[in-house]
Amino acid sequence: MKTSKKLLSTLFVAGLVSACASYDLNMVEGQATSGDAFKDALHKEYLMLARAEDKEDDWEDAAFFADRATQAAGGAEFGPQEVKDRMIPHDNMKEMSFARSSLMDALAKERMGSHAPQLARAQAMFDCWLQEQEENTQQDDIAKCRSGFEEAMAATMMKPMPAPAPKAKAMPAMKPATQTFVVYFDHDSSALDNLAQEIIANALKEAMSSKPKLVQVGGHADTTGDVVYNNALSQRRAVAVAKVLKDGGLTKKKLVKTAMFGEDFTAVNTGNDVKNRGNRRVEIMLKY
Repeated sequence: MKTSKKLLSTLFVAGLVSACASYDLNMVEGQATSGDAFKDALHKEYLMLARAEDKEDDWEDAAFFADRATQAAGGAEFGPQEVKDRMIPHDNMKEMSFARSSLMDALAKERMGSHAPQLARAQAMFDCWLQEQEENTQQDDIAKCRSGFEEAMAATMMKPMPAPAPKAKAMPAMKPATQTFVVYFDHDSSALDNLAQEIIANALKEAMSSKPKLVQVGGHADTTGDVVYNNALSQRRAVAVAKVLKDGGLTKKKLVKTAMFGEDFTAVNTGNDVKNRGNRRVEIMLKY
């Protein structure tokens, strides 16, 4: 995360030294916040980024993130940084511009809703991704910020569970027609990470207790790669998830069925050849 990419003049170095003294992260942390769930979460997320940059002596970016945390605490209205405000490599411009556009759409629709914390994280991690992509020297840091953005965006698509309806006195409890659990994957991978294993375990527990008539495991891919490859990749993802379900106890014949959808039926509407974690998924549907 260091600013080694920049050819700093003596005058600019002096400016950075001045920037080092221009923020106090303990003071930023102790600021009273507005009470707005989205802005309070922004304050927290940008403060964490500022501390990370400060730890690596990247004072310029630490000051930038600290200023954003302060603005959020004060209730200011601002969105993610413009892509044009950073010197982004040409090959990354299209992807990052699309990602920002998707984020802006989500902010316009959901910022005041139940996904406010996830959207705040998505905004902060987009700015982190933008900053790291500008430096373009530490690929692990770029991937970490990008993954944080994509995971936060994917989380905003999860609908909150509705409040239970009051029970009718003489009516038995009704099962939903379908319950869905969504597992997400890294790019070009069918490997199950810890979060994926946890989601599958939740689906398995529900299936064992509620006894659905069918468990459909549908694999999906994002729009990178060709159609044939994505079909095969989505099938591998579905098979990997189905194996865990079967090994966990769903052994009844024809109970668990896999399906491959490739890049059809994307959860996030993107253009062609766009990486998006929200589309790299397997949907486990318990059908009753």
